[in-house]
Amino acid sequence: MSSAAAASPEAPALAETPGGSPAEGGEGLVSGSEGDPFPLPSPLPPEALPRRVEGGLEAQPGAGPVELVLGGKGTEDGRFAYPRAMIATPGGVLFVADKTGRIQKFSPEGRLLALARTPGIVQGKPTGLGLDPEGHLLVADTHYSRVLTYTQDLELVRYYGAPGRVPGRLMMITSVRCSAAGFHYTTDFGDDVARVQVFRADGTFVRTWGSFGEGPLGFKRPMNLALDESRGRVYVADAANHRVGVFDLEGGHLAQLGGPGREPGQLEYPYDVKLDEEGRVWVAEFGNQRVSVFDPEGAFLGAWGAPGRAVGGLNRPWALALGPQDRVWVLDSNGDRCYGMRRRTFLGGAR
Repeated sequence: MSSAAAASPEAPALAETPGGSPAEGGEGLVSGSEGDPFPLPSPLPPEALPRRVEGGLEAQPGAGPVELVLGGKGTEDGRFAYPRAMIATPGGVLFVADKTGRIQKFSPEGRLLALARTPGIVQGKPTGLGLDPEGHLLVADTHYSRVLTYTQDLELVRYYGAPGRVPGRLMMITSVRCSAAGFHYTTDFGDDVARVQVFRADGTFVRTWGSFGEGPLGFKRPMNLALDESRGRVYVADAANHRVGVFDLEGGHLAQLGGPGREPGQLEYPYDVKLDEEGRVWVAEFGNQRVSVFDPEGAFLGAWGAPGRAVGGLNRPWALALGPQDRVWVLDSNGDRCYGMRRRTFLGGAR
C-alpha cells in the first residue's frame, strides 16, 4: 500500500511509504497485478480547490417536526444533486457530499460556508464521510478505491488506497471512521468481496474481517459503520442483509440489530449508522424510508419517517448526522434536501 501527502492542493508533494515509491506526476505505485492507484491530477482542477462562500444559501423553515430544510434540487452553491453522505463535527458544522462530487460545508444553523469537489469524478463520486481526532474530514472516494483527507476548510492534505480484492486494497469503499488512536475503519465491497478493513492514517494495512455472504461474518453491500470504543464495538450497516452487525474491535461477531422487514425494530436496506453520546444506535433505512433508533443493547427505541415528496416525507434517505443540542440531520437523498430535526422526535415510538 502506498500513500501520498499533499503540501498544498495546488502542488501535491509525494511521500515515500511502505510498499511503493513515488511516481512522477501521480501517486506512489503499488506493486502487483490487481491494479495501481488512480493518479491524482496535478495540478488539481479548479473545482477541486476549496472555495469559501460569503452570504451562502441558508436553511429554510420546515413544517411540523422538520424545523429546517437545507438544500433543494440543483447544482448551484448550497443546493444538492442526490446527496449521499453526511457528517457533523462535535461543534455542529455539517459536511454533505452529493452526486456531483461536491463536498459542501454548512454552519450548525445550515448556512453554506465553503465547498470543494473531489479530485476525480469520471469513475464516480464519494458515498462516505468521517472525521479523525484532529478534526480532519475523511472521504471514502468510493469509485477511486481510496481515502482522501481534508482540513475542515476543505483543503486536500493526503490520500491513500489502490483497487484490489486482496486484503489491504480497496474495492468500492463506502465508509471510513477513525478511532481515538487514529486507526481508519473502512467498509468496501465488490461482486464477490464485502468486508471491514482497518488501516493506519498513512494507508498501512492492519487487519480485515468479513466476506461476501449471509452468515455472522458475512456482508452484502456494507454501506457504513460506527465505532463505540467505550463498549469495544463496531456497528456495520449491512444493507442487503437488512441488518446492523455488531462486532468487537478485532472483528469478532457479537450480535445483530434488525433483520429484514418493515415492522418496528426491523430494517430494510440500512445505509447509514451513527452513535450518539449515550451509545444509542441511529440507522438511516434507504428501503423503509425512515430513521430507526436502538439502545446500546439492541432494543428498539423509536423511529420516524414515511415515504413522501412534500416536506416531512422521505425519498431514499442515505445518511443522517447527529449534531449538538438535540440536533439530527436527515438526508432526503432523492428529495435533494436535508432535514434539521430534534432527537426527541425519533424516540417516541414508530411512525
